[in-house]
Amino acid sequence: MDERRDRRPPRAIVYYDGDCALCNWSVARCLSRGVPPGVRFAPQDGQAFERLTAARPDLADVDSMVLQILPAPDGTASASPPTGQIKVRSEAVIWLAAQLQGPERWLALLPWMAPRSVLDWGYRFVARNRLRVGRRLPECPVPTPEQRRYFLA
Repeated sequence: MDERRDRRPPRAIVYYDGDCALCNWSVARCLSRGVPPGVRFAPQDGQAFERLTAARPDLADVDSMVLQILPAPDGTASASPPTGQIKVRSEAVIWLAAQLQGPERWLALLPWMAPRSVLDWGYRFVARNRLRVGRRLPECPVPTPEQRRYFLA
């Protein structure tokens, strides 16, 4: 593995509910499907999400995966705000799925088949019922040493 990849700052951060079994399964699935080196994961009860919500208080009560696409590090002017581009609900899932190397990539085709409002309705339905599907976890699972490089506090 090229160590230079690990030293580059993350280009996108996926904030997820660290207590949710379905959310943790989704993160583990992403890790098994070849997450690009620039993508990192952080639980929503961690310091990284606290910093984001300090800059964007509107995200504090969002019951959704939150994806933060960070601005370019090269110092060029960008139309993105300092927190970068934010995606939530189905838009976040579709962006992340498009980055993977497994069959989940087909999810990137969903916007061609259904409007975002329908996709967000589906996301909210799953989010509301995720505790029926999976239980709440007493604590966040501990990633393996190999997976640790994909996580922020």
